[in-house]
Amino acid sequence: MAAEIPRYRYRVDRDDLLIWVDSHWLGFAKENGATELTQEYVIGRSLWNFVGGESVCALYQQVHSRVRSNNKPVVLPFRCDTPTLIRHMRMIIHPEEGGQILYESLLTKTESQPYLGILDMSRPRSNRILTLCSCCKRALLEPVGWLAAEDVSARLKLFDAERFPIMRETICPKCAESMANGLDNGNAA
Repeated sequence: MAAEIPRYRYRVDRDDLLIWVDSHWLGFAKENGATELTQEYVIGRSLWNFVGGESVCALYQQVHSRVRSNNKPVVLPFRCDTPTLIRHMRMIIHPEEGGQILYESLLTKTESQPYLGILDMSRPRSNRILTLCSCCKRALLEPVGWLAAEDVSARLKLFDAERFPIMRETICPKCAESMANGLDNGNAA
């Protein structure tokens, strides 16, 4: 029998306050070094306290508006990488009664990657800032453009660095366009 794919779920009320998180979500947070994200800590707090970057918040607020007004779920692909794993995930954002929204994330594919210190949030940080797409995990390297994290690490010689840039989350133009097109068509791609 095939193993059941874990679903990481949480629910927000009509004001986008977290009102429920499941045990898989709590375990996933802990496994990824976010030990402070306990049920006691997150329940009753705004979802936006936990979403990094203004453009990321704006995107999800747009999604919330669409889900609530159309009363249809939206599916968003994203990556949730670790220093040694590339994790492709799918988030389904479901409308519920009373303006509540259920988030449900599923791991769809995992690949090994060489250790990338820039993705290790426990490593010391410099005062440099590196902009990272919250969806595809590509990083902006001026003037070159958006590159895979391992390519940015190589170009900036970060594989053996003692301190890594601070990561600033945003949405890259390619992902923003893909999501906007998906929302316009009733779903995100």
